[in-house]
Amino acid sequence: MVWQFIDVFKKVYSSNKVQDDDFADRMNHRYTVAILILFCILVGSSQFVGSPIACWAPAHFTGSMTTYTNYICWIANTYYVPTDESLPTPTEDRQFKINYYQWIPFILALMAFLFYSPFAIWHLLAKPSGLDAKSVMKIISSMDASSSDSRDKTMKNAVKLIDRAIDYHRDYYDQSCLGQLRRKITRCLLPRNKSGCYISALYMLVKLFYLANVCGQFFLLNAFMGPRFNIYGFEVIRDLWQGKDFWESPRFPRVTMCDFTIRTLGENNQRNTIQCALPINLFNEKIFIFIWFWLCVVAIFTAYSFVIWLLSFTSSSRLSFVKRYLKVQERLGYLSNSTLNESKVLDAFLYEYLRHDGVFLLRIVKKNTNDIVVGELVSSLWDNFKKYPRFAIRNDDVIQKENEKLNGLYQPNGDGSHLIPNGYHS
Repeated sequence: MVWQFIDVFKKVYSSNKVQDDDFADRMNHRYTVAILILFCILVGSSQFVGSPIACWAPAHFTGSMTTYTNYICWIANTYYVPTDESLPTPTEDRQFKINYYQWIPFILALMAFLFYSPFAIWHLLAKPSGLDAKSVMKIISSMDASSSDSRDKTMKNAVKLIDRAIDYHRDYYDQSCLGQLRRKITRCLLPRNKSGCYISALYMLVKLFYLANVCGQFFLLNAFMGPRFNIYGFEVIRDLWQGKDFWESPRFPRVTMCDFTIRTLGENNQRNTIQCALPINLFNEKIFIFIWFWLCVVAIFTAYSFVIWLLSFTSSSRLSFVKRYLKVQERLGYLSNSTLNESKVLDAFLYEYLRHDGVFLLRIVKKNTNDIVVGELVSSLWDNFKKYPRFAIRNDDVIQKENEKLNGLYQPNGDGSHLIPNGYHS
């Protein structure tokens, strides 16, 4: 069993060395899934290998009858009666029915599947677009810091991938079913279909799925584990504060009662009420206490991450992000004496060249590498941007001088100005 746990952890932590999301996402699809799978294996092994229930059979029961009693009480559910209360009569309702413990491994497996689903959706819809963050991160992760030639080559490949993908999505529309689905998602979240925001909009939608899932898990557990499970953690804190023993917990009782009827010849059916011990609940209780508090932590991190990412898509945030790295890399201030409006060039770089998806990819790289790599990537994209004549915005009398300085990067229009073509406006 221990080796099974180790194998699961090794698969989870080594299968995705290339990371294309943030820590809150990994808390959902990686760490939570690993925890739930381990708990599923632990509980499943105890149920199907050990003895999850042991009933106190009458003295006249034979060994086979005792075995049957254990089985029937396991599959027919039990109910909890506090020790200071009398047992209900055969016609009275059983208040605290325990009908979930057989299904706990499957509940945990379902929870793991739901936590992994947004991650699968993210890669399913992002990869065909050609602008998925994982492809960029794969190239950057192969960078050899000890070799400057290899580093430069890797950076050029990353810039080439981003540049081609951004340009590809500027005018081209995929007519396949998946392409139409991508456009519908973009239209729903950001209305302008040419705004270059498909990947960023998809990522925010997946973020919303993560948040809805972790909050919905409390309601799912309410349905399986009984009402008011969403406040279970507060009940535990209250019981600890009051010094109550978990032994008497109605949610995970160690001792329960079981009713079953044995049919005999004639009309003499024998109804039996047996007391049973559920040692498996000793583990179940600790597991679900941990799960409840863990879900709260994941929900907080996911909500915080969603808000931070939402704010990062504002124009001021994107401009500040890109401008900071350009200043560090000494790419701003190269223009002579206000002859070229630097802010307009920067706006063209941000809103017409990078757009939402380009800045989003840079932020993903920043979260999974460091500022040095991001700075080099931004400066390389800036240098690449200057090679496009369509992005220049100069007057004709100044363009000639800057052409000589910048090796012919800016070409004037016939009317004495140089504007971005209408086809490249978002």
